[in-house]
Amino acid sequence: MNFILYEDDNEFINCYQEAITKVMLNSKVDYEVLKINNYDEYSNKKLKNIIGNKIYILDIEVPGKNGLDLAREIRKGGDWTSPIIIVTSHEEFKTVGFTGKILMLDFITKNDNVMGSLIDALSVALEITCGKPFYKFSYKGQYYSIPLDEIIYFEKSLNDNNSIIVCENDEYVVRKTISSIALELENTSFFKTHRSCIVNINKILKIDYDRGIIFFKDSETNLLSRSNKKKLMEKMSCKNVSSF
Repeated sequence: MNFILYEDDNEFINCYQEAITKVMLNSKVDYEVLKINNYDEYSNKKLKNIIGNKIYILDIEVPGKNGLDLAREIRKGGDWTSPIIIVTSHEEFKTVGFTGKILMLDFITKNDNVMGSLIDALSVALEITCGKPFYKFSYKGQYYSIPLDEIIYFEKSLNDNNSIIVCENDEYVVRKTISSIALELENTSFFKTHRSCIVNINKILKIDYDRGIIFFKDSETNLLSRSNKKKLMEKMSCKNVSSF
């Protein structure tokens, strides 16, 4: 993953880098950051030599070429998929950004909560670019973005009102209830088996319906309520999952 920062103000460059670090800190996606503070033949060559997925953060006021013109150049060059985020102090250009045939992902003003807005935009851009849905949350000042297909199940914490996210090699804490997580995961591969548990049905290896135990590759849970057994059976009927 390549993040291209097109900005000539060091204060905002540092802000963009901090936002990227927060979004990517707990992601398993490798990434690099390319900083360009003016447009010339050398920077143009660097842009064209980038290999891999790209996410652009473009300021409008940059020496040599403004961010909107660079965005148009990117699109005219055939790249219609890389997310482009415009960050500027000139709100009057917002309409131009959305109507100028550049397929802009977001328009962020420098006058209002740049960090928070950029983190939100980058999270969406990462999901678009990686081609897979992520579960995004924050805990104790840390931002997390975990691919849904890496999550095995969510389980209510025994000690507080938090929930535990169980993955194959890691566990995370999220300050949300199982019910609120279930609402977020509607129309996905996740199924609420118990008031204290949500499982990824794509991760299930076998189910003991008599004892109410669901088995995964290296873990299991006994949080399968009687009222949800029949619903789970129906969910799993089209999958090659053994039961006993």
